[in-house]
Amino acid sequence: MTRSFQYPLSCLCADYAGSAIGLACSLGPLAYLQPAAAMAWLLAAAAALFLVYFGRTVCRQLTHIELDEAGIRARGPLGAAIRWEHLRSLRLDYYSTRRDRERGWMHLRLRDAQRTIRIDSEVDGFADIARAAAAAARRRGADLDEATCANLRMLGIVPNPAQAA
Repeated sequence: MTRSFQYPLSCLCADYAGSAIGLACSLGPLAYLQPAAAMAWLLAAAAALFLVYFGRTVCRQLTHIELDEAGIRARGPLGAAIRWEHLRSLRLDYYSTRRDRERGWMHLRLRDAQRTIRIDSEVDGFADIARAAAAAARRRGADLDEATCANLRMLGIVPNPAQAA
């Protein structure tokens, strides 16, 4: 049975708004003022960065993560597929936005010999995806670093039965 997951639009709205505001603040002065050459280059560089950020957000919106017994696929503009038997590495990082580590997001990175799939915790069903990937890594006997094991435990996933404590 194939399960499909995607980034909810409600999570992407802030990214779209940020890129729109950034583009307006950088392109606006270029269009309506005549800044000095150095400032014009700086504003153009900022506009390019916000445009890349906008493109990344569009890619995330168009990407669907598909999960089944055979593997995982990211269908979209930058899609990739990894079969579970070819999974070489799993890394789960946590990025905190506060000192008390109360708020933040996770980033799951799965690799085989040729491809990498990256998934942020904003995707619907992130814990299910991480659970399936951890089970595949366990079956393959993959070594997981301590940070990844700790982050899996934060999700309620026992990364390795020998590590259950």
